[in-house]
Amino acid sequence: MNQSSKLKRIVKRKKIKIVGDNSRVIVRPHIPSELPRIGNIIFRVLNLSETEAEELLQETLLNFENRHRDIQLQLIRHYDKIAEYVPKATIINKTQKLLIGAYLTMEYSIESAALFNPSIVPHPDQSLLPEGSLRFIMSLRATGEGHVSSIVFRSGTIDKDFSVNIDSVSDFVETPAMVHDPFYNNNLFKMKLKDLQAWNKTSVRIMSQIPAFFTYAELKLSIQEVYSS
Repeated sequence: MNQSSKLKRIVKRKKIKIVGDNSRVIVRPHIPSELPRIGNIIFRVLNLSETEAEELLQETLLNFENRHRDIQLQLIRHYDKIAEYVPKATIINKTQKLLIGAYLTMEYSIESAALFNPSIVPHPDQSLLPEGSLRFIMSLRATGEGHVSSIVFRSGTIDKDFSVNIDSVSDFVETPAMVHDPFYNNNLFKMKLKDLQAWNKTSVRIMSQIPAFFTYAELKLSIQEVYSS
């Protein structure tokens, strides 16, 4: 019998449980697919008196500000998605924009169905820790209503005795802002399209119209030109 077979491997299961929390919600755009419905929402808000609009907005903010950080920014972002449908000559104030944005917003419980697939890596910040301890970042797959998946994160520490401590989570859940790369490499982009089996006559035309290094805006413009031709 060799030495390795004599060693006992002991796994101790910790009592820590990470469970989903239905109250952890994000806001998402909820924009009707039918243009007339968007127009009806805009029309209804613009026809409210200043007092009615302000009272309705304050009631909305009172109900939702305690669950979302900077809810007004989110509402403006959702309004911006349909701003092109506001009549051109219309002067619209901030209250009306926020109220229209609220009509186009829904809450979504990201952990209501499941929270699973944990994976940890060392945290880049290991400062102010006792000797022998390690701070980590944990990613998990959260599944919410309609089985839409999200990646969520936790942090914690493992001490020298292998005790695991999970940090408390924030009361607010947010979706990250998408930041596009300043430039994309045309050749690498083509290779990725081929890997995805998306290299066809249409994608050839789109990619042939943009330079060797291009921006996201240039790609969108090329797509629009191909589909409008």
